[in-house]
Amino acid sequence: MRDELRPALLHTPCVLAFSGGRDSSLLLAVAADLAAREGLEPPIALTFRYPGDPAAEESSWQELVVDHLRRTGLRMEWIRRDITTELDIVGPLAAPRVRAHGRPTFPAGLGNTVLLAHHAAGGSLVTGNGGDEVLGDHRTAVLRAVLRRRARGMSRDDWRLVLASAAPRWNQLLGGTERRHAPWLRPGVRDAVREAKRMGWQPLRWDRSVWAAVAPRAVAISNLTRARISADHDCRLVEPLGSGPFVECWAAFGDRWGGVTRTGAIRLLADGLLPDAVIRRGQKAWFNASRFGPISREFARTWDGSGVDDNLVDADRLRAAWLSQVPPGTTAMLLQQAWLASGAGAP
Repeated sequence: MRDELRPALLHTPCVLAFSGGRDSSLLLAVAADLAAREGLEPPIALTFRYPGDPAAEESSWQELVVDHLRRTGLRMEWIRRDITTELDIVGPLAAPRVRAHGRPTFPAGLGNTVLLAHHAAGGSLVTGNGGDEVLGDHRTAVLRAVLRRRARGMSRDDWRLVLASAAPRWNQLLGGTERRHAPWLRPGVRDAVREAKRMGWQPLRWDRSVWAAVAPRAVAISNLTRARISADHDCRLVEPLGSGPFVECWAAFGDRWGGVTRTGAIRLLADGLLPDAVIRRGQKAWFNASRFGPISREFARTWDGSGVDDNLVDADRLRAAWLSQVPPGTTAMLLQQAWLASGAGAP
């Protein structure tokens, strides 16, 4: 991970996307420590804040991390910027690229990368993309952790994770997630989604599971989109946790039946640089409100239902999803598709 971060620190300014989550906190801590050890210019932590959106509120975690690192003598510049409508999926940053592309983009919320790259112009942009997938709770590590604990003190959420790790097919069938979470899909489509998930379940072996995390086509397309946006701003995109050399090392570290849980991974990689509360943190922030902002919602309110395949999608339920309190991120590309088809995306 340090070998992946070093070129970014050498190519200044080194801007690190710092949300306060575990992955960005890990990278900030290691980058600041590496800069101090090797006499390099410290990283610039760039934080986007979302006033009025409690689901995206992480300021207390951000301050905990920065205060802790500074108390240990590590240096970094910390820039905080309030976000309003900039990151809307058809807002001022995303709309020109969606329009030029002529079809939905993946990821749909590319305004975030555009704004980050703007701040890192001429230098490097470091993000924690890939961390959830590569460091995530791989099945064999979860099951080994349960055996070590002998199931003592386990919560209901812990048992759900165990079920998902031991018997993912049964867990999926019992959960019925498509029916609950994707009511805008026609029943036959939900069945197809369920079958696709069955075909793509995480392997049990640690090494294969780690490699499987970066294998999907969606990962490759997402990486390519972010890299192109960064190149447009003359900055180098560095994503250590999803990089080939790091993934190779992480897969080899656990071999076939070893490895560690998500919390164990952060503890190991942070190497004493982060507060224990941050390492053990379970909850995550959600940024859906900023991606489905006023511009997207106004489009959804006036949308006539055109631009999507009626055989696949229930337009009324899709509109309801877009206008809900927490719009599902999985519908973002559908909104871009409908937006383009309506002519709203015309120059």
